[in-house]
Amino acid sequence: MTASPPALVCTPIGVVALDDPHPATPPASQAADAPDVTATVTVRDDLVPGLLGLDRYPWVWLVTWLHDQPPPAERPLQMVPRATAATGEVQGVFASRFPLRPNPIGLHLVRLLAVTGPVVAFAGVDLVDGTPVLDIKPWFADCDLPADP
Repeated sequence: MTASPPALVCTPIGVVALDDPHPATPPASQAADAPDVTATVTVRDDLVPGLLGLDRYPWVWLVTWLHDQPPPAERPLQMVPRATAATGEVQGVFASRFPLRPNPIGLHLVRLLAVTGPVVAFAGVDLVDGTPVLDIKPWFADCDLPADP
């Protein structure tokens, strides 16, 4: 008998607001494809002290909940991702950056523009307006690049 995993409780720390909202689709499928598209995350008031020092980093990771998803049964586990579109090669969702996932967690490397009170401004947007943000983490060149890329 396999034990059930513990229930997960995750509360967003803030919400994305696009400077030019695109309610139905993100402006790009990857943040690098929209380097000049800007947005903000407004962090909950009780978490603003956690932003101290974030402004010293030029790049940050946003961990998001890709909330605008079809029901789990309609999320494919295999597809032809953008990386193999030319050949038509099918890959599993875990071998892709496809946004429809069993747990729709997004990871976005964005360029930090400013931190002003509870508002974190950034560029390089592949999100829709209203996307919940679960966490913000600084990007470190010495930690986030493989030893032999």
